[in-house]
Amino acid sequence: MLNNSKKQKSKSKKLSKSKDSQAKSRCESANLKSEQAACQYEQSTIKKVKNEKNISPIQEEEIPFGSQIIQQSNLQDYDKLICEEVVKDFTSFTFNNSLEQQISQEEEQETLSEFMREQVKYEENYSYKKNYLNNQNEIQSHMVAILFDWLIEVAHSFHFKRETFYLSINYVERFLLRQPNVLISKFQLLGVAAIFIAHKCEEIYPKTLKDFHRLIQDQYTIQEIEQMEVSILKSLDFRMYPNTPIFWLNYYTKLWDEFIVDKQICIMFKERSNEAYYRYRELVQLFDLCLIDYQYKQNEKLTILSLIYLVVAKQLQIFDDYQTMAISQSEICDFFHSDQQEYNKLFKQFILESEIYLEFDKQIFFSDLKDCISQLVKYFILRFDNSLPRVLLNNQQFIDEMQHEELLSFQTYNKNTIETITIISKQYS
Repeated sequence: MLNNSKKQKSKSKKLSKSKDSQAKSRCESANLKSEQAACQYEQSTIKKVKNEKNISPIQEEEIPFGSQIIQQSNLQDYDKLICEEVVKDFTSFTFNNSLEQQISQEEEQETLSEFMREQVKYEENYSYKKNYLNNQNEIQSHMVAILFDWLIEVAHSFHFKRETFYLSINYVERFLLRQPNVLISKFQLLGVAAIFIAHKCEEIYPKTLKDFHRLIQDQYTIQEIEQMEVSILKSLDFRMYPNTPIFWLNYYTKLWDEFIVDKQICIMFKERSNEAYYRYRELVQLFDLCLIDYQYKQNEKLTILSLIYLVVAKQLQIFDDYQTMAISQSEICDFFHSDQQEYNKLFKQFILESEIYLEFDKQIFFSDLKDCISQLVKYFILRFDNSLPRVLLNNQQFIDEMQHEELLSFQTYNKNTIETITIISKQYS
């Protein structure tokens, strides 16, 4: 029995060896055939390249596949030869890019429109009500205006961008909405910590915590600023990157400039000229004033479009006296509802062609601006400050070398803001 078992084992080993040898021979024969096919393909490709002086652009797709096989065989000379022939051929070939550019511009516009609609939808994650003082006992609306005006001055003195200031007021408002009964003694501390967080999110060259500590003249310690920073981050669930109002203002002014550039009335906001620069400054200062005033409750997107409407109308000298209109508001309402006015027709066309969305899939129309425009007229009593930001003073070379968008991005300060809010609150109280 033992001998039979040994014989069976030896037979099974011999059978397995024979099967392995057959498999190896098959593989070797298959490899040999594939190598022969590859060599034949290489030779035919090389002959084709040598015989043809010019390679048509249609054959460009075939070359990478052939060159890949040559690289696998380590035939670098043939690869160089193919590349040289391709280069020689394309030196005398010219593409017609006119149609491609047109298509790319249309696709780019569609992509931008879709992206901005997604940004409107993205705002749902950061949306909040502007009634954050309802759950505050010690903090009043004029205190909010004073704090925000001070934050503008801080951003201006530190050469911060506008985005930094708008982020800071977003943090303050959302914090007050979530944290009831904040003590007035901690209110400025909240503002300092908010702009400290915002500048770390936005600025390329951040300041130190000691720089912010100097602003408050030792009213609070560095440890207190750090503790408030932690409180803000926790309260806002570390959601620190909303779309700020200046994001939409820059987008809408861009749309307006693109729309008006080929029209008879060409009043722009972002053109690289002194007139456009000061016009943009006027628009932003009015917008800052609206955001600082707690009594103003209109939607920010509608406010921006309404301000563009009024600032351009002022430039066209359509209205003689904004202060009189602010009191009666009858003149501006009559003008706005007049379909015979060319300016209204033009602005309606701008709103329709731009496809601006208030909320996701809810488009803005010209008639939606009515309430905003009637309320915004009163803010035109503001005396504008057109002085350059400190970082740009006596630095013409820096201005010339700077991108225009960056030039517009520096936060500026108007010392007449609080005075204007005080006058308005007394007149309309």
